[in-house]
Amino acid sequence: MKLQVFRSRESAGHALARLLAEAIAEQPDLTLGLSAGNTSLYAYAELVRLFHAKGGFSFRRVTCFNTDEYVGLLPGDPRSTRYIMNYHLFNQVDVQREQTYVPTGDAADIDAECSAYDLLIQARGGLDLLVLGLGHNGHIGLNEPGSTRGSHTRVVDLTPSTLAAVSGGERFKHLDETPSKAITLGMAEILNARKVLLIASGLGKSEIVHRVVRGRAGPSVPATLLLNHPDLTMIIDHDAASRLEQSDPRIRVLA
Repeated sequence: MKLQVFRSRESAGHALARLLAEAIAEQPDLTLGLSAGNTSLYAYAELVRLFHAKGGFSFRRVTCFNTDEYVGLLPGDPRSTRYIMNYHLFNQVDVQREQTYVPTGDAADIDAECSAYDLLIQARGGLDLLVLGLGHNGHIGLNEPGSTRGSHTRVVDLTPSTLAAVSGGERFKHLDETPSKAITLGMAEILNARKVLLIASGLGKSEIVHRVVRGRAGPSVPATLLLNHPDLTMIIDHDAASRLEQSDPRIRVLA
């Protein structure tokens, strides 16, 4: 695992945006996996800025798959992953809309939707580059604690800690309006991605970052299952790295 520590969430987001822009420029037909967490959205804003600054890359041949969607939300619901990704990224660049995929949270047959999602990814040869946020309890996508390496895209029950973390924020204002279930990209699809960028920011993530970096791989902290991935880069800000910095003086802030 490569660990990159930046001075602020902004600089970490900018670093992620640059990595994405460089990857698209190098491989114009890239198949991307994307998350819709707060740090990711900050990076997408910078990615859009780089695109419009004629950064030498185009999304026209890029295919995008998002990692999760809340069950029951319509695609036009401002709280849905589809709406958020359209607003923050897809509508602002030259990506082909038919090449952007988000699980359909209001599908009539959710199990069939999950199976079809995996087949779509397989048909495109898997994910070349996957961006993942790190949850407070170690979830990636929305693979909650207990998720196994072989799990596929499926509906999951969100844990109380996840519900508490996502409610009362910009996306969901109250716990009683936060969906209790979500579709998540499975651990099997995540681990098969050729390159993974795992991101985290803020003091609230310092404990789980420490557990992931210093821990052993196991389903109780799903993010640790990435530790044996052949191409994993963890991008975090100074606050998220605070516990690591206390235990390892060799860790240096990049920018």
